[in-house]
Amino acid sequence: MKKIFYIGVLSALLLTACGEETAPKENTSTTEQTDTNTKQADTNTEVFNWQDEISKIASNSDTAADKFYALEKMLMEYTATDSEIKEFSTFIVDDYKSGNYLSEIDNHERMLTNIFKSYYVEKDSEGAIKDFAFDYLQNMKYTYRGVDTIDSEAVKSNEEQMNEALKQIQ
Repeated sequence: MKKIFYIGVLSALLLTACGEETAPKENTSTTEQTDTNTKQADTNTEVFNWQDEISKIASNSDTAADKFYALEKMLMEYTATDSEIKEFSTFIVDDYKSGNYLSEIDNHERMLTNIFKSYYVEKDSEGAIKDFAFDYLQNMKYTYRGVDTIDSEAVKSNEEQMNEALKQIQ
């Protein structure tokens, strides 16, 4: 009889201990979720200032190619919002239509900003605007890095494709 009593008490203690372990795990999960949300909020807050980050990259003494590679790292960490994609889409189309989109290749901040914007339009869009953004991005990054010149065959070919995409966009 004593054995049954001790087994009962031991079982009750184990169940109580298990119950206490379950509660912290649930709280830990909630805490982990809160921490994740906080990290996401922190990331979004930090990345929200992408203009500042581009300014820093643009103003350093690195070569254009190195500045571009620094921007690429930033591109991998940022997630553009739907409203930004829409804004960026309008911007790159208007920039191209102005005829001046490749007029300031030595203006690091302008070029990096336009590469940034076109990257997200291409990445997060579909159809003709995606095609347009792809060719715009190619021209921006290759002329900026000095791989192509603004009057190269590759640039002209991309511009022909952008013009075709514009017909579908409008």
